[in-house]
Amino acid sequence: SLDEDQFRDLLISVIDLKPNSSDSATSEAWLNIIQKGYIAYAQIGAEACFQSLPDLIDLVLPDIELGKSSTRDAATRCVWALIRECIPDSKLGSDGVQAIIKVLAGGLSYRYRESWALVFLLIAALFQRLGKFAHPSMDAVAKEVANMRMEPEFQFKDEADAVLGAAIRAVGPQVFLEILPLNLDGGQSQDNVGRAWLLPLMKSHIHNAPLGYFVSTMLPLADNLSVQSQQFVSQNRELEAKIYNALSQQVWALLSGFCNVPVDILDSFTVGFAERLANEILEVPATRSAICGALQTLLTAVHALAHTESANGPITQQQALAAEMHLAQFAPDYLAQLFNVFALSPGNGRGYLMDTITAFLAVITPGEVNATFAKVCAMLDQALKSHKPPTAAELTERYLEAHPPPTAHTMTDLAIVMAPYLDTEHAQMLVRAAFVLANQSEDAMLQKKGYKALSRLAAQSAESPARQLIESVMTEQLIPMLIESAGSVGAGSRRDRLMLISALARNLADDQLHFIPAMLSEAIMGTKEANERARNVAFETLLVMGQRMGQGGVIHMATVGGDTGMAAEQDANIVEFFKMTAAGLAAQTPHMVSATIAAISRTLFEFHEQLDVQFIIELMSTVLMFVVNNNREISKSSLGFVKVIAVVLPKDVLLPHLDEIVPSICKWSHEYKNQMRLKCRHILDRLARRLGLDAVAKAMPEEHQKLIINMRKREQCLQRAKENGGAQQSTNGDSAQAKTVAAAATAAGKKSFGSAFEDIIYGSESEFEDSEDEQPGGAKKRNDRAKKNKGGRQVESGDATRAGAWIKEDTDGPLDFLDRSAFTHFSTIDPAMAATAKARRACSEPKVRNGKFVFDDEEEDERKAKAAAKAAAEAVQDGASVPDASEDYYLQSLTSKEGFYHTANQKIKFHKRKAGDSDEEMGIASDNEGGVPKPSMAKKGKGNAGTVYGREFRSKKAQGDVKRGNVDPYAYVPLNPKTMKKGAIAIKGNSKKDKRTRGVKG
Repeated sequence: SLDEDQFRDLLISVIDLKPNSSDSATSEAWLNIIQKGYIAYAQIGAEACFQSLPDLIDLVLPDIELGKSSTRDAATRCVWALIRECIPDSKLGSDGVQAIIKVLAGGLSYRYRESWALVFLLIAALFQRLGKFAHPSMDAVAKEVANMRMEPEFQFKDEADAVLGAAIRAVGPQVFLEILPLNLDGGQSQDNVGRAWLLPLMKSHIHNAPLGYFVSTMLPLADNLSVQSQQFVSQNRELEAKIYNALSQQVWALLSGFCNVPVDILDSFTVGFAERLANEILEVPATRSAICGALQTLLTAVHALAHTESANGPITQQQALAAEMHLAQFAPDYLAQLFNVFALSPGNGRGYLMDTITAFLAVITPGEVNATFAKVCAMLDQALKSHKPPTAAELTERYLEAHPPPTAHTMTDLAIVMAPYLDTEHAQMLVRAAFVLANQSEDAMLQKKGYKALSRLAAQSAESPARQLIESVMTEQLIPMLIESAGSVGAGSRRDRLMLISALARNLADDQLHFIPAMLSEAIMGTKEANERARNVAFETLLVMGQRMGQGGVIHMATVGGDTGMAAEQDANIVEFFKMTAAGLAAQTPHMVSATIAAISRTLFEFHEQLDVQFIIELMSTVLMFVVNNNREISKSSLGFVKVIAVVLPKDVLLPHLDEIVPSICKWSHEYKNQMRLKCRHILDRLARRLGLDAVAKAMPEEHQKLIINMRKREQCLQRAKENGGAQQSTNGDSAQAKTVAAAATAAGKKSFGSAFEDIIYGSESEFEDSEDEQPGGAKKRNDRAKKNKGGRQVESGDATRAGAWIKEDTDGPLDFLDRSAFTHFSTIDPAMAATAKARRACSEPKVRNGKFVFDDEEEDERKAKAAAKAAAEAVQDGASVPDASEDYYLQSLTSKEGFYHTANQKIKFHKRKAGDSDEEMGIASDNEGGVPKPSMAKKGKGNAGTVYGREFRSKKAQGDVKRGNVDPYAYVPLNPKTMKKGAIAIKGNSKKDKRTRGVKG
C-alpha cells in the first residue's frame, strides 16, 4: 500500500499527463482516474486533498467548456464527486471554499454558454454541500444566477431554478429572502426589482424552516397583498386585483413548507396563530386547501417522528412527542371546524378536508375519538330517518360540483374515517349502521359506503377491537348477510364488497370455509368489471381464496346450499379450488364462461407450482376447446390462457401438446376484428422463442404454412438488423451508447412496475410491435427522424463549440458587450430560420376579421400572381417601364379590389364586382373630373330586366357557397316589379341556361 506522500506524488504525475480536451476517449479515462483517485486521497489525507482542490477544479473546468458531449459529462461527474467527497465538514467555512466558489463562479461567464446547464448543476451541488455555510460566501453567485434567470430570453431557466432551490434548502428562506428580496410593495425601480416569480419556486424547497418567520414576516405580507387586492376591487381595477390576490395565495402556499418539521413548534404555533388558521379555513375558500395541506404535513411529520426512533431527524423523539401533545390540544376545535366545512363542501372537492381530519384523528386520544364518533353516529341515525334517495338530476356531475352531498352521506364518510380508532362498543355501533347501509339498494352510494365501512373494520390488525368484533359476528351475521344480499348489489358497490370479501377470506377459520365457494362466483364475475380497480380487486380476491384453500381444512357443503347429492364435507386444497373455479365453464352465458377462463388463467399462473402436471394438462385440454368457439369474448379469454401456459409449463410438457395448441390458435390467424389475428401471431411468436420455430412449423396445418414463412423472414431480418446495429454502435461515440443504456434502463424500470402476469398477457404485444420497428426499414426511418430536431433542421454531431452564434441587435443602439446582460442578445438559432418558422406558424393560424374567420384562397392568390406577372411581361415587351407596385398608387386605384373610379354622375364606385359584392355608390362630387370609363361596365338597356341575380354567389369549382368578403352564401334578389312576374327570374346554376328568361321583355 502507498502512504500519503507516495499517493500524492502519484496523483501529481497523473495530473501532469492531462490530455487535450479534443481527445474524448483519453480525457474521459483521465477524468475517471482523477475522480476515483482524489476520493481515495481524501480518505487518507483530507487536509492536503482539500488544499489542492481549487487548482484541480480550475484545471478540469475547461473540459466542460471545450470538450465533446461525453467529455463534458465526465468532467461534470468528476467535479461533482470532488465537491461531495473531498470537502471536509471542518472546512466548509474556510478560505479554500472561497477559492472553489471563485472558480465555479467563472463558469457563469459567456464563454461557458454551451455548458451552463452543467455549470448550474455543479453550483447547486456546492450549495447542497455547504449548507448554511453558503451564506455569505455564495450570496453573489445566487444574485448572479437570479439576474440571469430574470432575463426574458434566457434558455436555462429550469437549471437556474434548480440552483436557487438548492440555495433555499441550504441557507433557509429567511436568509435567502435577505439576499433576493421579493419586493412586492409595488415601488419597483432599477435597484428594487420585483421577484414574485420566487414564490412558486420557494414552495417546493422549504423544509425544517422556523415557523416563526412565516408568522412574523410572510403572514403580514399576505395580509397586505390581500388588502391591496380589495382596494383595487373597490376601484374597479379587476386585473390588478386578481394579480395581488394571486400573490397573496402564493404566499399562503408557502405555509406547507414552513410546516415541514419546523424546529419551533412549541413557540410559534400559538393560540392566536391557530385561531387565525381556523378562521381562514372557515371564511376564505381560496386559501383553505393550502392551510389544510400545511396542517396535514405538520401533523403527519410530527406523529411519524414521535413514534420512530431516529437520530438523524431534524428534531429528537422527545421533542416530537412534546410537539404532538402541543398540537393535540387544538385538535377538538379544528375537528369541529373541519366537520362543518366538510358538510358544506361539494363532494368532488373535499378530499383534502378528509385527509386533514384523518391527520388530526391520529394525534388525539382514543377517548376523544369515540366521543366524537358517538355524536356523528347520532346525527347519522337522524339523517337516515329522513333520507330520500337522490334523483337523477342530483346525480349529475354539474349538480355534484355545486351542491354538497346529503347529510347521510356526509355523516357516513366521517364515521368511516374514524373506524380504525374505535373501541369495541363504538365499533359495534358502526357495524349495525353498516348493515343498514348495505341493504340500501335504492341509494347505491349509501350501499357502497356500508360495504366500505365493513371492509375498513375487517382490514384492521388482528389485535384491534374492530377486527375482533368482525370475527365474532362473521359466522352468525356477516357471512349470511353477504350471501343473502348477493343479488341486490349495485354496480358502484362491487369493488368495496369484493374488498370486504377479500379481507374476510384472508383469515377464515376452518368452520367458515364454506364462505369461499359461496362467494367464488361473485369474485369470478368481478374479473369482467368495466372498472379497472374493481377488476384488480377481483383478481386479488381469487388469489386470497386460493391461498386460504391451499392451507387446508374442511368445507361443509351443506352450509353452502349446494346440490343434495354432493358430499356433505369436502377437503380444502388448491386442486379443489381449481375444480370449483372450472365449474363456471359449464355456465349458460358467454360472459360467465369468459370470466371463468380469465380467473383460471390468473390463478394458474400464481399456483402452477403447487399443481400436478397431469392436472394442468387436463385443465389445458378443457380450455383449449373454447379457443375455437365462435364467440369472440370466450375465444379472447382462451387465447390469454394459452399465453399463460406457453410460459408456465415446462418445455418437455408443452412440446408434445403443440399439435393440439397450434391448430386451435390458427383459426383466428386471419381474423382482423378485435385484433384476434395479432394475438395469434403473438402466441405463435412466443411458442417459437421457447420451443423453436421448427417445432411450431411441424404442428402448423398445411393451409397456414405462410405464417411460418413470414416468421422465418422476420427472424432473418431481425438478425441482420441486430448485426448491423451492433457494428454501427461500435463506431458511434460514447454519448450514443450512454443514451442507449439509459433508454434500456428506463424500459426495464417501466416493466418492473407491472406484475409478472400482466407482462405475460400484455407484454408480448409490445415486444412484437417493437420487433417490427427493428426491421431495417423501420431503423432507417428512426435514424432519419433522430437526425432532425423539432424545427426540422438537421443536427450535426460534433463539438458544441463549433456551433454558430448570432447577435440580435437592439433598435435602441449598439450592443454593449460590457453589460452583464449582453448574453441574452446572443442566439444559437439562425434568425432567418426562426423568422421562417414564425411566418409558417402565423400562416397556419386562422385570421379573424369583424368577428368572422377569414381563410386565404391559395388558388385565387396564385391566379392574381400569374396575372400580375403576365401584365408586367407584356409591359416590358411594349417597352414600358414597370413601376414598383408599392409606389404606383394610380395603377392600384384602377386594378385593385379596393380601388374606385368616378362615374359620369360624379359618383364613386368601387372595384368589387369580381369579388361578388354589389356596387357601392357615394354621392361625393368630384372637382372637375370627367371620371374614368369602366372597362367592364354592363350597358343599361331594356334587356336588363332579366338580369340573372345571384349568379355572382354561385359555387366556384364546387368548393362551397361561402365567399370571402361576403356576409353569407345567400343570393338576395331585389324586389323589382319587372322581375316579379312569374318565370321572369332565372339563376344560373350549372351549365344550361333557363329558357324561361328568353320571353322576358324589358
